[in-house]
Amino acid sequence: MAKLEGKVALVTGSGRKNGIGSACARRLAEEAAAVVVTDINQPTAESPDKEAGTNVQLNDVAEEIRSLGGEVFAISADINDPRSVQSLVEKCKEKYGHIDILINNAGTSPGPAPLAQFDLENWQQTISVNLTGAFLCSREVVPGMIEAGWGKIINMSSRAARRGAHWMHAYCASKAGMLGLTKSMALELAPFNICVNALLPGDIETELKQWGLETEAQVKGTTVEALKEEIARVTPLGRLGRPEDVAGVVAFLVSADADYITGEIINISGGHGLGNATSRLKM
Repeated sequence: MAKLEGKVALVTGSGRKNGIGSACARRLAEEAAAVVVTDINQPTAESPDKEAGTNVQLNDVAEEIRSLGGEVFAISADINDPRSVQSLVEKCKEKYGHIDILINNAGTSPGPAPLAQFDLENWQQTISVNLTGAFLCSREVVPGMIEAGWGKIINMSSRAARRGAHWMHAYCASKAGMLGLTKSMALELAPFNICVNALLPGDIETELKQWGLETEAQVKGTTVEALKEEIARVTPLGRLGRPEDVAGVVAFLVSADADYITGEIINISGGHGLGNATSRLKM
């Protein structure tokens, strides 16, 4: 069912072929939205030896969507740079005339470090990408949404925003900031029929998660497989999440079905935190 026909969606941080951003872009295209995928045109800090986040993967994501019959437009942009964000939005409008949906998904993490050893440059870069980037993108698209009298904005936070994470100070702070930004935006924009919500994905199997698990395994002297088994054990649904699990919630929230939902913070974590999964009864 084409729930988003006639809508245009901008998805930041969508240049990873198995990332949450690209999964969201594919799902929105399946719902008949015209999708703009964007990412920075350089290797990311957490995977400098890979092509994740570069034009290579961004174009692959666009081509995959196109091959499935979706309407897609790929643009490289740096959401840290106000001028780059302004140019991104201008190009979107030149192509489609308007932006109805914004998915603030772009994010980064500098890797774990004790507080006393945490590098200031890494702190500032993480806050800039994860939080300031969402602010800049929202600031650019909101005037058009106000004029249209409708809009949907999804801010991709993290379960770590509420729970914290060992040695991940900048990441947790930036994702917690997304919650405050979401609430304040939702309050301001509600009179214009613009809904703003935040998602808190848990342990989702992406390249970034794989990198994080590899780093954690080295620190703890264990294996990635052992860490995944432990995550699954304490998750009531018994597995790690998939990018498509997040994309499905995004597709609902940006549709007309969710026109009365705003300012909400939604966990996507397989029930993590409800209790020990080993206590589940088999019926």
